Amino acid sequence: MTRPLIGITTWRRLIDTDLGTGRPAHTLGAEYAAPVEAAGGAVVLLPPTGGVDEVLDRLDGLVLSGGEDVHPSRYGGAPQDGKTYDSARDGYEIALALGARDRGLPVLAICRGLQVSTVAFGGSLIVDIPATEHHHPVRGADEQLSARHPVVFAEDSRLAALYGTTERIVNTIHHQSVDRSAPGLRPVAWAPDGIVEAVETDGDWPFWAVQWHPEKMIDPDEAAEERPLFAAFVEAARERAAESSAAKKGTR
Repeated sequence: MTRPLIGITTWRRLIDTDLGTGRPAHTLGAEYAAPVEAAGGAVVLLPPTGGVDEVLDRLDGLVLSGGEDVHPSRYGGAPQDGKTYDSARDGYEIALALGARDRGLPVLAICRGLQVSTVAFGGSLIVDIPATEHHHPVRGADEQLSARHPVVFAEDSRLAALYGTTERIVNTIHHQSVDRSAPGLRPVAWAPDGIVEAVETDGDWPFWAVQWHPEKMIDPDEAAEERPLFAAFVEAARERAAESSAAKKGTR
């Protein structure tokens, strides 16, 4: 069976290489591709570029990955002192989100991806979540990766059906979240402090958006709990690929 083609967005960062320090590179943690491949997808990386329509027309599914903040000016907010933003990435991913919605292309939006989707569709974000018991200021890498908090899902949500439960424990690697929900998206999961942790569409579009990082929950037990999310996403992409193939054969 042909693997569906899944595009995953990248993060432009400066890294040290054999050719010098601070070299610009389009990067993505290997943990993003691994669960998509394990679920049966073929992965291609998507740096900001022209030809959004041409890219989307070739994909069977899209992962909007995590990364730096969307520039607050895109939703009426004020930039934070000391923060760096990537306007090229913002514009590219907003265009991807809008184009994917227009096509009904399966989307898995992770952390920043949820925020990009919210902004793209007309919502807004909390620029910096006030410190609570379950959401602390940005910490060192080890502490961020180990931090966990509970979430509760709406009983009628796709995610509750997918995970087979209305309660989960997830990681905590974000300092922003949904403020005003975008039209067509509804919150379906919350932390105990009220922070929105997932949104879904009102219709049949196969779209999943989570504020936590399922790809970074790599402990075997936690990874097993997240596997249904990646499986459902890749299966939706596989069904789309099959429909596209059948349509092409029908036009010959």
